[in-house]
Amino acid sequence: MYIHDDRLAPKLDQSTFGIGGKLAVESGDWYGLKVKAAYYVTNDLGLRSSNPKKTDAYIFDVDKRPYSILGEASLEYKNGVSTLLFGRQEIDTPIVSTYDYRIIPNLFEAYTYTNTAIPNTAITLSYITKMSGLDGLVSFKHFESMSQQTYTSLAMSDLNTVDSNDGDTLDISKISGDQGVLMSGITYENSVKIQGWNYYCNDVLNEFYVDLAYPYTINSDLDAIFEIQGYAVREIGRFQNFLQNFGLNGSYELFGSKISLENKNLGLTTSVAYNFFTGDAKTVTAFGNWGGYPEYVAVPYMFAQDTSVSALAKSQMGKINLKVDLAKVGLANHTMIAGYSIIDLDEQIMPQSDIKLINLIYKAKVNNALNLKGQYEIRSSDNYRYANDMLTLSLTYKF
Repeated sequence: MYIHDDRLAPKLDQSTFGIGGKLAVESGDWYGLKVKAAYYVTNDLGLRSSNPKKTDAYIFDVDKRPYSILGEASLEYKNGVSTLLFGRQEIDTPIVSTYDYRIIPNLFEAYTYTNTAIPNTAITLSYITKMSGLDGLVSFKHFESMSQQTYTSLAMSDLNTVDSNDGDTLDISKISGDQGVLMSGITYENSVKIQGWNYYCNDVLNEFYVDLAYPYTINSDLDAIFEIQGYAVREIGRFQNFLQNFGLNGSYELFGSKISLENKNLGLTTSVAYNFFTGDAKTVTAFGNWGGYPEYVAVPYMFAQDTSVSALAKSQMGKINLKVDLAKVGLANHTMIAGYSIIDLDEQIMPQSDIKLINLIYKAKVNNALNLKGQYEIRSSDNYRYANDMLTLSLTYKF
């Protein structure tokens, strides 16, 4: 993977090359039992800049140094419609997610039970104790408690002083202690897809997520999909008491809708999406806190500044997207995507910081082993933090 980030002063440009991957072994099935282990590694081949500020924030560890990790080590037991998975594992849900964004993804230590006894339905119960990966707060290369890895918008110079400009993001475990996440979810998919999830982290947060996707055939060439989503976040226990001492809260919602049209004859898919956050100037947000970014309109990481404690409260965002299947011009398994987004931040909370974003993506599956991806993102804003161009090139080979 290679990343070049062309940023406005006073931020320095970043140019980062990384190589690495995953080596996994999995046993055969023995009376329903299966064992799996996976080792992940990154390396810079000596090309990393000696200045950490010139290195991408997520390709290596939080200290900008390459690392290795035993990311998966699990025991699985499957008995008909029931599956138990214990140990280090990948998890793919709206709020807790592996999110394969850089070379080494988010990974979790968990006890997960899945049941598919009801037709077209999956029920999941999991207790997630620890997390590692690029969405962790204190470490990418070590598994730390879910409360310690919770990423919020609240920055403090110490436990008595809110400091959005010079402070560090708050490590909530200093207030709540080490806590895990109790996750429960149900997914139904039979043409219509509906899912609902709850994430409870004692003395930290309680989150509920739901979405619905309804496909509709207009004619033999044209299909439509109508989607809606929403989630609610509530601070609880010790974290709630802590925020109240500063006159702050951690309660907000996100709502969204999306319409997609696919023309199979032309190989074109167009979509229009809209999201908005609730909250107020005193609301601390936990956007993508455990690797999940289910929002229809993706946004960059937003920094709280000056007297604000979050850039996302009361914000709105919209996106127009076009996807082209290049098989129609003789390039099977090649795709082009172009998107244009507007991120409208509340002027009373984050003045002169709205973002306009152009996103161009090219994906190619050369053969069963080799995949290529190139992404060019152009962000424009009156706030220098969000005015940059980023090029990401990646090659994945599976053997």
